[in-house]
Amino acid sequence: MDTHLTLNFLSAYVHHHKYYLNAWRTKGLSWNWGAALFGEAWFAFRKMYLFATIIYSVNLCVGLLLGLIGLDDATFYEIYIVFAILQRVLFALTANFLYYVSAVKAIKKAHSKHTTLDLEETKKLGGTSVRAVIVVVLINLCFSLLDRFLA
Repeated sequence: MDTHLTLNFLSAYVHHHKYYLNAWRTKGLSWNWGAALFGEAWFAFRKMYLFATIIYSVNLCVGLLLGLIGLDDATFYEIYIVFAILQRVLFALTANFLYYVSAVKAIKKAHSKHTTLDLEETKKLGGTSVRAVIVVVLINLCFSLLDRFLA
């Protein structure tokens, strides 16, 4: 695929969302408020399910490790809040780049399977998933309820 075609496919993948196209042109770190504020929900919304799963796994492991250390509640929450803030800054700085890499990978994979991949198919491949956000909210709710009952 040549560069012009790739730009057309990327544009279709993000549903012609100028924010991402501009962020990707800068080729470096850029700030993404959606990723900063919503974390794993943003990754799931953008159909980056592997990243959302990794984030959940890391958060679960950090929470369990901090719990096993036997910290008092105040210290546990202070450490976890610092961890969460650092994590969200990392998400905000890397989200646009990770989304670009994910989009290119998905387009190349689909193009290798279908030599006649068109822009409409690419648009369906990309975009967003409200269902994934609902799943994230439900998982968060389950973890919150589980935490309440186990405490």
